[in-house]
Amino acid sequence: MERRAFIRKLVQLTLLASSPSLLANSEHKKAVWIDKPRLPNYLQELYPCLFNEHLVIAGALEQSPIESATMGAMDASKACYLFDLRKQTWRLGPQLPVKRHHLGLLTTQQGVLAVGGFAASKADPWQVRKDTFLLADLNDHWHSSIPLPNPQAEAGYATINNHAHVISGRGIIYGRLADISDHVFFDGKQWQQAAPLPLARNSGACVAMDKGCLLIGGRIQDKRHQNQSQVDFYDKNADKWFELAPTPFASSGIAAAKHNNKVYVFGGEQYNYSINRAGITMMHSKTFKHIWQYDFASDKWQTLPISMTSTRHGLGAISTEEGIYLIGGAQRAGGELPTNSVELLKFASDY
Repeated sequence: MERRAFIRKLVQLTLLASSPSLLANSEHKKAVWIDKPRLPNYLQELYPCLFNEHLVIAGALEQSPIESATMGAMDASKACYLFDLRKQTWRLGPQLPVKRHHLGLLTTQQGVLAVGGFAASKADPWQVRKDTFLLADLNDHWHSSIPLPNPQAEAGYATINNHAHVISGRGIIYGRLADISDHVFFDGKQWQQAAPLPLARNSGACVAMDKGCLLIGGRIQDKRHQNQSQVDFYDKNADKWFELAPTPFASSGIAAAKHNNKVYVFGGEQYNYSINRAGITMMHSKTFKHIWQYDFASDKWQTLPISMTSTRHGLGAISTEEGIYLIGGAQRAGGELPTNSVELLKFASDY
């Protein structure tokens, strides 16, 4: 109890001092879904960002012809899609120099920073990379930037005090792909080391705060994709991690965004294994459509009465003045039933 009280007090002191409305209003507001113009293609495993009044997507898995697909009917993409929030229209942006999937995008003072991700071939669709690219102008083209210290993908991504943080995910350990606890940040000139994530995992969701970030859920690859409910808060000033209340249940492939001083988590997927009578290991999977809300004042999660319009994982979530945009994803685990759906979760307080 003392540890939990300490963490609550720490989070309140570091995050709530500038947010008095959070303590005054902990009631969930009525929310509605609004359909938005659909993506030009079916996409999943995307990490979008907001830059110059545009939603920016690049380096996802996209639906492809069978002859060029590297994972089922999907392939890594070099396409860049831009959604103009004022005009409410999609257009093609500058292509990436290379195809990537699970590519992290971060908004920085220099522009959109694209980080790591996977290259893919039919023989090996999970080639983790450390190269980075910068898009300083949405009408220009991507330039090579300073590479990560080590290959990193399926990580947590957050811009904190104008520094681009890349946290945990998958990298290389002893020559093989594995979950890593690495935490690095780019200060505009070079990559620097920060406190590693206490529990290495991939496919969680990361949410930036004024003085830190949250890393939510995810899964551990070497434990048969075992989902996690752990939630960690990174205090940038102290360069330390603190464990917060866990999510209602373990999930990965989730998306998250902060809106009106609350954190919202969407969807996800789960893999379970069993052995049948013949002694063969069987894999079972499911996807989710829940929405969770986290309140810093109480250090508690709740499942909202409103849910997503379909189960989905590998989607993107971006908070705007309108509400939270949910972008793409797949309705079944893995690469099945990708979508080009774009929806806005609009809260009563935003009307």
